[in-house]
Amino acid sequence: MKTIPNILTVDLEEWFHIDERLIPPGEWDRLPSRVEENARALLDLLDACGARATFFAVGWVAARHQGLIHEVHDRGHEVAVHGYLHQAVAPMSSEEFRADLRAARQAVEGCTGEPVLGYRAPRWSLGGAPGGGRRGRASGIVYGALDVLIREGIRYDSSLAPIVHIGDPAWPLDPHRIDRGGGSIMELPPLVGRRFGVRLLFAGGWALRRVPNRILLKEIARRNARGVPAVIDLHTWEMDPDPPRVRLPFIVRLAHYGGLKGYVEKLREILSDLPWAPARDYLAGNTSWSKEVAQ
Repeated sequence: MKTIPNILTVDLEEWFHIDERLIPPGEWDRLPSRVEENARALLDLLDACGARATFFAVGWVAARHQGLIHEVHDRGHEVAVHGYLHQAVAPMSSEEFRADLRAARQAVEGCTGEPVLGYRAPRWSLGGAPGGGRRGRASGIVYGALDVLIREGIRYDSSLAPIVHIGDPAWPLDPHRIDRGGGSIMELPPLVGRRFGVRLLFAGGWALRRVPNRILLKEIARRNARGVPAVIDLHTWEMDPDPPRVRLPFIVRLAHYGGLKGYVEKLREILSDLPWAPARDYLAGNTSWSKEVAQ
């Protein structure tokens, strides 16, 4: 079977980038920063495992830690954007979203000297308000924001989760092209799988920290056997086994802090067992997509 490089992505953000309604941006500068030490710990692990990734950087972080963005780029990784203020997409107008996207791109491109190709919405919110649709699904793709991404020259998005609450199980599981009136964009959905009969977001966060590696690797192998890469998502703050604690609602606290102990060694096994590459490599290797975009 041909080896399929999987797509490794990282949300480059602070430990307090949880939800702007719980910890608003006005408080961020007063909180202790951990992003540089956590990001460098992850970079060292990626080097040790021979893995390269796409780092979706929060623009607010990129503006304050320009040396870190330089380092991520210089160590062979792609830098894309994760919004400027880590705000949910659904409540923003198209004009507000464009301004947020441009601010994030300016912060990142000023460090890397290269155009940003990719975008990920904070909290998968390009899929609309969580649980706002029928049967617990998100309220639906925010097409206005998707059109802005296309007009602004973004080549790919990785924000649409094919599960309930934060997305919709009806959405495709595999990378696919979304055609709009103003052009096209590649969508790279996060890996999902089944656990206890329920479809879960295996790609990252609490599920990636909790799902046993044997189950996770089996699901990835199933995708790879079809010639499809798996997309997983790490967070820089997860490298810290004991991040600063703040009072959060129970479910949010469980998702944010659960499974951090032993996570680094768990991650080391995943990264060592499979080939991992940034999203830009997938686009470059997808010749039919590259030709269609160029026309």
